[in-house]
Amino acid sequence: MNLAKLFEMQRQLDEHIEQQHPQQEGEDRLAKKILALLVEIGELANETRCFKFWSNKGPSSRETILEEAADVLHFLLSIGNDIGANEDDIIIIPTKAILLHRQFMMLYEYARLAHVKTMWEASLDVFAGLIEMLGFTQHELEAAYMRKHAENYARQERGY
Repeated sequence: MNLAKLFEMQRQLDEHIEQQHPQQEGEDRLAKKILALLVEIGELANETRCFKFWSNKGPSSRETILEEAADVLHFLLSIGNDIGANEDDIIIIPTKAILLHRQFMMLYEYARLAHVKTMWEASLDVFAGLIEMLGFTQHELEAAYMRKHAENYARQERGY
């Protein structure tokens, strides 16, 4: 993945959103972004159905799962920009658990503390491991990010 390009694209989108929805006095946008990240991780887990031992229904389509993964990446990048992560210093080392539901749990643990740079970096590594466990390449994730990025701009233009 071209992290420099993705960080810059996310920075521009965040600035556009900020113009449309200015930060309110006393508002903790970083905390809201972390909560949004946790929600998106949950939505991704839900589409994989990896924890639904009570159900015979299989996972959602590969495309749906990839789209949810792109949403997670949007918030990881946005938080990274907010905390001053420097893409030149980032070396992604995919970190994996043995079981998919454990991977999601590990990602939650790190992501909830993503305001701390080392925890954000760990979140990125665990997310990269999750992407591999789901059978996607970084190229596929980047392409999905690009599609969702364009959709997010379009949503803002429609008054989302």
